[in-house]
Amino acid sequence: MVWEPPHRFVMAWQITGQWQFEPDLAKSSEVAVRFTREADGATRVDLEHRYLHRHGADANAIRTAVDAPNGWGGLLDL
Repeated sequence: MVWEPPHRFVMAWQITGQWQFEPDLAKSSEVAVRFTREADGATRVDLEHRYLHRHGADANAIRTAVDAPNGWGGLLDL
């Protein structure tokens, strides 16, 4: 959806609450990732998973999954 190396990218989250592919972008959320160089040379990574409401009845299940310890936060801690 958006590719701006080395600063950010945005991708469609085309996965249902049952972890199946969702071909309809109108029923998909977006994951935006931004990379910021810090003063000490480290890279800060900010991730925003937005428009979860587009998943309809699956929105809460997806929110719970990506907020879990092995969700986005757990992946970013690696």
